[in-house]
Amino acid sequence: TGDEEIGDMELGGKLHAIHPSAYRAIKSSAVRWTRRVGARRSSRSLAKGSESNADVRKVLGLEEDAKLTAVELSAGFCNQVMLVKRIAYDGGEEALVVKLYSNLALLRTEQRQRGVVDKKLSDLNMGSQLIASTDEGIAHRYLEGRILTEEDMHTRADICAATARLVAKFHLLEVPPQFDDATSPLLWKWLNRMLDEMRVSSNVGSLPAGIELPVLRREVEIMANTVEKMGFSVVLSHGDLKPSNVMLLGDDPVDDDVRLIDLDVRLIDLELAGPNYRGFDLAKLFRIDPSRFSEERFSEFLSVYCETAKVDESLAKEIEKETKVCLPLVHLEATVFFALVVAMGQDFGGPSSDKARWEALLRDRWAKYMASKATIDVFRDVM
Repeated sequence: TGDEEIGDMELGGKLHAIHPSAYRAIKSSAVRWTRRVGARRSSRSLAKGSESNADVRKVLGLEEDAKLTAVELSAGFCNQVMLVKRIAYDGGEEALVVKLYSNLALLRTEQRQRGVVDKKLSDLNMGSQLIASTDEGIAHRYLEGRILTEEDMHTRADICAATARLVAKFHLLEVPPQFDDATSPLLWKWLNRMLDEMRVSSNVGSLPAGIELPVLRREVEIMANTVEKMGFSVVLSHGDLKPSNVMLLGDDPVDDDVRLIDLDVRLIDLELAGPNYRGFDLAKLFRIDPSRFSEERFSEFLSVYCETAKVDESLAKEIEKETKVCLPLVHLEATVFFALVVAMGQDFGGPSSDKARWEALLRDRWAKYMASKATIDVFRDVM
């Protein structure tokens, strides 16, 4: 998971194609656990030191004697991310970002689908340039820039508009054929796989009272049955479109009057990309404490989004409803994620020293889910 504080912590591992000084490195224990998805597989921990360098070489297809340096950017539950410098073909030094997959990342993805969307966006200049993709991980060219923040989306009209154009263009792309059903949202598969993993964990009894596995499974079933009847649009989605998974390349200040300046923004951390609800992407992008939510920025975003997608702006109201209905799903996914982390426990190599923190995150996301789930009832009868 990320390195934010409890109130702002996001799902997923931190993949930032930025300099290590741009954010705090995550200090978490490696995942060591055995999972059952189809056939039983042995676990792979997040490697350290020379073992990590060996994995990096394998991703890049380098010989053991090839010269490179690797600095760890982050090590969370989802991935280990390394800033790697190697000798390029012209003799100069080349900077890359290499992500090594952990079992928790592999749990929610299929082998044939990994790297497919990265390649598509690399070719379209909508993401970072893809260098290599293997079963062990993925490598991109290093990008100079910074990741977006929640505040950017609610205070910067220029960034909000540029992101709207990028996301609209992304959502217009065809779902790659490696995904069997382009109309079936991946969200429900992720949730059920994580719940199934909890079920076989000997530590599942450690979940807090009121957030036990049967309770979580029931909520997932209720949400699935309710949302699927609403007929939401399923598009090629990012899957974890929090602001920190959007890179801004260069950030020259602009006057408030220049709202539609075409800033260079790119999507990163695409391992969960595939068919999913359009509103789920947008709910993650604009999720923030209600007191800081900007209806003005959100409306401007939807206006530019519709203009870029070449759809009537009257559709903005429908997209707004989809987004607000999907907010509880964002919190439910986070709840199930942190419940799995807690259920992994010490026996599975989980972060026993961080148990209180992970449980606090679980309770926080559960409370947000329970507080927001009534949103679905508000919109259900008008959609």
